[in-house]
Amino acid sequence: WHLRYPLADGSGRHIVVATTRPETMLGDTAVAVHPDDERYADLVGKEILLPLTGRRIPIVADTYSDPEKGSGAVKITPAHDFN
Repeated sequence: WHLRYPLADGSGRHIVVATTRPETMLGDTAVAVHPDDERYADLVGKEILLPLTGRRIPIVADTYSDPEKGSGAVKITPAHDFN
């Protein structure tokens, strides 16, 4: 699954997150990107809108995100990930 989160600033930009657990999306508290990933460097600190609810969540930098896996962006969903 690839979930598309629009930026909250109304710019029309978005960030795509690849996941095997789309049903946990409503519990997302942030989306993490690698701090050295040039695709997302300018998005760190901005907010995105959670699809279906419109709730604002932050984009954070974390080295756990692997730019080579999926879209390079990882959704953070407490209680639904062993990492």
